[in-house]
Amino acid sequence: MRPILKIALSIALLSMLMASCKKDTVDLTTPPVGLGGDTWVMDSTDYFIYDSLTEPYNIAVDYKWTPGQLDFPSDIVPPKESQVIPVLKGLLNVSFAPYNQITGSTTFLRQYLPKTYELAGSAEYLSNGAMFLGQAEGGTAMLIYEVNNYTRLKQDSATFKQMMHTMHHEFGHILNQNKLYPTSFKTISTGYTGNWYNVTDAQARQLGFITSYAQASPDEDFVEMISSMLAGGPGGPKGYDEYEELLTQTGGPGTTGYATIKQKEAVVVDYFQTVWNIDFYALRAICRTDFVNYLQ
Repeated sequence: MRPILKIALSIALLSMLMASCKKDTVDLTTPPVGLGGDTWVMDSTDYFIYDSLTEPYNIAVDYKWTPGQLDFPSDIVPPKESQVIPVLKGLLNVSFAPYNQITGSTTFLRQYLPKTYELAGSAEYLSNGAMFLGQAEGGTAMLIYEVNNYTRLKQDSATFKQMMHTMHHEFGHILNQNKLYPTSFKTISTGYTGNWYNVTDAQARQLGFITSYAQASPDEDFVEMISSMLAGGPGGPKGYDEYEELLTQTGGPGTTGYATIKQKEAVVVDYFQTVWNIDFYALRAICRTDFVNYLQ
């Protein structure tokens, strides 16, 4: 093809494209559908969130789902709005308050807590039979499951205790992401496995892991130690006793499982003291007291 013909065809094609663009132009000042920022009138739930979490901790709480927010197509149900304030009150009184008391202010949590909490009514079940009870997304967002099953009643408090366990677990991840735990912790145990869900908690404790999920990786092992020591309290519901009760399933002092977990405990306690200037045993005492006193 000759150069002049190429130029003519190019001009013709450009003219066609320009005509097409002019025909399909839209008003760019109008937000696209679904991206204009949905709004609603604030109610008592929204005001509670602002006064109790947004203002003091700079935290937003998402309880009205937006597309793509959760891990669809998993079967996860939305939270009941009637459950939102009760769950957040439990979080504030049993998970946040101990840190505020031990550090002397809200400054520590305001700096390190994720800036968004996402609430889900149920857990997220995986194809292998395991289920997610919480997630921390890069330290910026935390997802709390099973909101619809929450209760303060002592006889039904297993979900509440598990929720607090999850909160301490995920916050432990965030602290570790900011300042790493000692690498020596990773050498205490062997036997980490992706098939941790095939092992019961009791079996895991005999192997030196405080829960079966702790076998997933050293990172999970470390934060499971944190959450298992901080969550629960004396006289809790069956299966959610305090830390010392869990250790009896290792076989007791003198066994490999017991010695291994106690070695991990020492690393956790030292990490909180040297890195964060927090007396971990004092923090644990406050967490236990607040948990038991909050039950009805």
